[in-house]
Amino acid sequence: MWSWLVEHGETIRTYFVAVIEIAILWVAFYQLYRAFHATRGANILLGLFSSFIVLALVTGLFKLTVLSWLLRSIFAPGLVVALVVIFQPELRMALAKLGSRRHLAIFGITLWGRQDKSGFIESLCATVSVLASKRHGALIALQRTNKLHSVADTGTKVDGLFSKELVGSIFFPKTPLHDGGLIVDQERIVAAGCIFPVSAKEMKDRTIGLRHRAGVGLSEESDAVVVIVSEETGAISLATAGRLERNVDLNYLKTRLKELLYAHVATAQIQEVSQG
Repeated sequence: MWSWLVEHGETIRTYFVAVIEIAILWVAFYQLYRAFHATRGANILLGLFSSFIVLALVTGLFKLTVLSWLLRSIFAPGLVVALVVIFQPELRMALAKLGSRRHLAIFGITLWGRQDKSGFIESLCATVSVLASKRHGALIALQRTNKLHSVADTGTKVDGLFSKELVGSIFFPKTPLHDGGLIVDQERIVAAGCIFPVSAKEMKDRTIGLRHRAGVGLSEESDAVVVIVSEETGAISLATAGRLERNVDLNYLKTRLKELLYAHVATAQIQEVSQG
């Protein structure tokens, strides 16, 4: 037995290392798949990695020199390029999150201050309630630490104090700006009629329309909080960190907005929102 182990020790070590490498790759792949499983490229990702692992096993077991060279020189670099192309929106979103100043919120500090002294949230929720009752579609982004200059540039600059009357006139049906998004920063309307990036994420609910996808898309690429009113049903939704909460009531909306914009936000809440 000992002599057999000595004789085949190098072979056993080689296979053992190969198994460890495959296990590490599989864990890494699983984490990637968990992150991107709701996207349209998830099945492509699964197919590419499965093919790569099978080819790696075959070339290692049968010592196929030419195929091994092709795998290292062509397939592996091509796989990296393919991943960058397929998951370009997700990578852009991840980089945007890395560039945000989310660590400030861990200490209860946001650019909106520590509390809503002016009653902005009450005004916003009252405005949303009126829009919902009239079934006037609305898309309102509340800017936080990530500046939305590029998105604001796609619309019409307003620079006006937030008010129910002004927002109501912007989202009144068939007005020039009613189909676009509204950007609010520090309780002031920055721009209206803006074009928000549309999420490419697969939605389980097939009834979700372009307005909701745009709200989710902006929340994926920034830390903005987006309030959405459905034109068809008048239902209110909230998009944060790529996650859509549908059919929320006004009490929940008030509480959630206070947590996200003003209050001392607990670290656990920040992590929950960021994970979606």
